[in-house]
Amino acid sequence: MTGTFPSAAFSRELIAGLALHGVRDYVLCPGSRSGPLAHALAAAARPDRPENAPEIELHVRIDERAAGFLALGIAKARAAAGDAAPVAIVTTSGTAVGNLMPAVMEAHHSGVPLLLLTADRPGELKGVGANQTTDQVGLFDSFVRWSVESAAPTEREGDGRAARMAARAVDAAMGTESEHDTLPGKGPVHLNLDFRAPLQDDGGPWPVLISHREPEPRGRWRASGIFDAFAGGPAPLPAKRRGIVIAGDGAGDDARRLAETHRWPLLAEPTSGARAGECCIPGYLAFLRSDRGRTVAGEATIVVVVGRPTLTREVQELIGKAKDLRIAAHGARWKEAPRHATRVEETVPDEWFQLAKDAPAPDDVWLGYWQAAPAPRPDPWGADAVAVELAASLAAGDLCVVGSSGSIRALDRVAPAWDPASAPVLIANRGLAGIDGTVSTAMGAALACDRPVTAVMGDVTFLHDVGGLLVGPRERRPDLRIVVVNDGGGRIFGMLEHSGADPANVERVFITPHGVNLAPIAAAYGASYAEVSDAESLRAALAPAPAGVEIVEVLLPGAGAGADGDERRGA
Repeated sequence: MTGTFPSAAFSRELIAGLALHGVRDYVLCPGSRSGPLAHALAAAARPDRPENAPEIELHVRIDERAAGFLALGIAKARAAAGDAAPVAIVTTSGTAVGNLMPAVMEAHHSGVPLLLLTADRPGELKGVGANQTTDQVGLFDSFVRWSVESAAPTEREGDGRAARMAARAVDAAMGTESEHDTLPGKGPVHLNLDFRAPLQDDGGPWPVLISHREPEPRGRWRASGIFDAFAGGPAPLPAKRRGIVIAGDGAGDDARRLAETHRWPLLAEPTSGARAGECCIPGYLAFLRSDRGRTVAGEATIVVVVGRPTLTREVQELIGKAKDLRIAAHGARWKEAPRHATRVEETVPDEWFQLAKDAPAPDDVWLGYWQAAPAPRPDPWGADAVAVELAASLAAGDLCVVGSSGSIRALDRVAPAWDPASAPVLIANRGLAGIDGTVSTAMGAALACDRPVTAVMGDVTFLHDVGGLLVGPRERRPDLRIVVVNDGGGRIFGMLEHSGADPANVERVFITPHGVNLAPIAAAYGASYAEVSDAESLRAALAPAPAGVEIVEVLLPGAGAGADGDERRGA
């Protein structure tokens, strides 16, 4: 390894190695110990980058927690566009590393490839009370696909250690690591990098790297242990007339095709990527909650789950009572598939799209029961009405980031069954279904797209990550419209069993009203702001494409008092 300063030369080789294997997006948080990486990334991100330096996209943020979710959003949007690749996050040592945990947990459970490049003190400064030093090794434990502590580089180094580490990190993050009997799939990877001073740039050359390994084929994993009954290759689905296809988060178009092949009703969540086509039942939730719907659902002889459904208890009950349950593409949490499943597959097998030789004619009466379910009727002015207007504003291929609380459930209740050729793309953080980092996730998704993006979330979700609006003057600002549905707190708890308690207690410890005026917040972060309180004004606000970052606050009944104590319109 050439170069005056070992840490600087090592960092250049690591970044070059990551870029060689497809990593082009980097989110950097400022810090001194991570300086060697920061200098390398800053140089590579310049239009006049040094000779042999890779072309990369660099985003700088001051908050590591927001940075983690920004990277998550970039990775999700890349995957939604069919261009999945890991996104790297760079931090200094200490609490900076701990702030990545929420995004790492979500990435682990939703199968999003992230690379955590965390700087650390060299061995001689660990365990001796050195400033800003803690035990970072193994910090993320079971939430990462692979982790390694990299000893501080020395002047004697020159065997390509950084490049090899980069290649294995990408393999592990993309789920192509081959050292395990069952492949864990995509997810986060942690490289804890010891750096010894000097930490500054040395102006040294960038290495020329050549990949000497072929990507390893993933193949189909075979379940083991409690899944031994699933051994063997996939086979066509059994010849049953009354089936149901449930499309959960990340199911993709395979779920729609599967339902239409067998003429079975399709119950598709908004972020499934399958809420489209003639078999899709947009009013399935209200139907399942009716006496008629429960009776009809009880007649199902097979239930096929594609993706990971998480939104409603009714769907979970349907899965739990399935007489014959088949699961495919359950995502990063395939080990948590229901124990009574007859079959669990990593992806939807081609054989499932083939009708069995003894398959009877499709039961159009069965499908007709579901298609006769009445279309949902949104309230005159509430969360469902907002979801109707939002869904109507989305054109073919539009990307919408949805908050994981009331907003996604409202869309589940009222969003239509789109035409497959004109469906938008909806994504959400459904790995752990938390409200953490939703603003930052939307920012990242918008930065990864070449077109404007819309996000919709509740007021609590927005305030939880309001720091995600911070974009420095030297950073690229996306075209992003954030629709904040303000009903004065966490009203979703009013739909749960907690609602039967003392109203004052429920309001204080569950609904948590805040009385925050969002207009000054938007101004402080340089975002435009509009306030709407009826369907017509919301429709007008959603009509033009966003330019820069825009906040549209939708005031619903219950929005409560603003910061000045005056009642807000629509409350």
